[in-house]
Amino acid sequence: MLLLPLILFLHLLLLANTRFTLWPEMVVYPYLLNNGFSLYRDIVNPYMPSFIYFLALLEKLFQSSPIYFQAFTWAVILAIDILIFIIAKKLTAKTKDAIAAVSFFVIFSIPFAVNNLWFDLIQTPFVIMSCYFFYRFLKEPNERKSLFYSSIFLTIAFFIKQQAVWLVIYFVLVLIFRFGKKSAHIVLSQPKIFAPSAIFFLMHLFFFAKVNLLSDFLFWAVYFPFIKASSMPGYVLLPSAKQVLAIFVLFLIFIPLLFSKNTLKFFALGAFPLLMFAYPRFDYFHLIPALSLLSLVAGATLAQAFSHQKWWAPTIVTIAILTLAIFSTRYFSRNWTREIRFFENEIYQTANLVRRITEKSEPIYIQNGPDQILPLAHRLPTKPWAIQFPWYLEIDRTQLNVLEGIKQEKPRYVVARPYNSGPKYQIASYRPEKIAAYIDANYKNLIQISDTLWLKVTK
Repeated sequence: MLLLPLILFLHLLLLANTRFTLWPEMVVYPYLLNNGFSLYRDIVNPYMPSFIYFLALLEKLFQSSPIYFQAFTWAVILAIDILIFIIAKKLTAKTKDAIAAVSFFVIFSIPFAVNNLWFDLIQTPFVIMSCYFFYRFLKEPNERKSLFYSSIFLTIAFFIKQQAVWLVIYFVLVLIFRFGKKSAHIVLSQPKIFAPSAIFFLMHLFFFAKVNLLSDFLFWAVYFPFIKASSMPGYVLLPSAKQVLAIFVLFLIFIPLLFSKNTLKFFALGAFPLLMFAYPRFDYFHLIPALSLLSLVAGATLAQAFSHQKWWAPTIVTIAILTLAIFSTRYFSRNWTREIRFFENEIYQTANLVRRITEKSEPIYIQNGPDQILPLAHRLPTKPWAIQFPWYLEIDRTQLNVLEGIKQEKPRYVVARPYNSGPKYQIASYRPEKIAAYIDANYKNLIQISDTLWLKVTK
């Protein structure tokens, strides 16, 4: 038990010395919410609202300071470590397997970009708990309360981010495989398992109907992610060959468990549908829920592999771990820094200059630039506000609504980054034609405020 605090300290040490990514939305969304902007109508946001409202409370307490968001992120990561240890010990009844499980997560979560604040990380504890209680139900089908507990945690995960629906699909398939025709009876005989999701959804409908935002909520949080998003230009970003190789090697470690009769392979198999958390825009940090499930059974996998009667099991696992270690070493060497991504010194200098030049009472517009300047400079954009992503501004009337807001509020200043030369719908080279044409016609360069940013003023 003395090892666990040392492992947690090691994880904290690694987190403190590798690049922390604070995605601008995690600061801008709550900042705008706390300054009179309505979610979904004034803020284009395709995610569920619960976590954003929580961040708004955090922002209100700590005034958009990145260090507090960083501390919150690390607290969540350490909580995941502890949860993995506790659950792994319950699953295997062996402390050494639990230590191996949490050690596996600590070592490999860093190169899989756990050190960032995003919805997937916040989902992870609830995904772990939902899978654990579902596994308990599979082991003891007469203990129906485990299925109910699983549905509660799954509902919370879904209302943090909609990709949790992939876990629902996995659970349904497991039920059918395990119980066959009886699976429908099991589900229908326990109607209370639908209560958490029904209650949460009705609460959301009631709340947004009361504040006259129901249609906006249904469009951006339901219709857009499930139906519209994947067809939008520039939205789908598939993994590269190197990224696919890293994922393949990670799962290769668990081959001995997957081909065994050990019931713990439920967790390793469950990591496969969680790969879909990274669709449609791939990045490693979307895989943290999947990595956490694999970590739960890492100790059991290693024990089984190196006690296997066939030579191939320990050989495959050893080669896979060494390959993953090389991948991890390269990541550490390239990201060994305490600087916060998206909140570098240049961003602070730009925000200070914008704050000195502009008036707090007047809006500014940020064209193709870093929106995190807004909370750092204590300035507000025009309404509605949307990050300049093509999958937002090329949908229906979104670009026209943003342009109408600019015309009505007439901001005196625009912080602009010249568009890169590149594919039409690639981030940073994407040029929303109507907005860009209006700014070109009505604004001129005033001063260059950084290597990449200009301050424009009305002509």
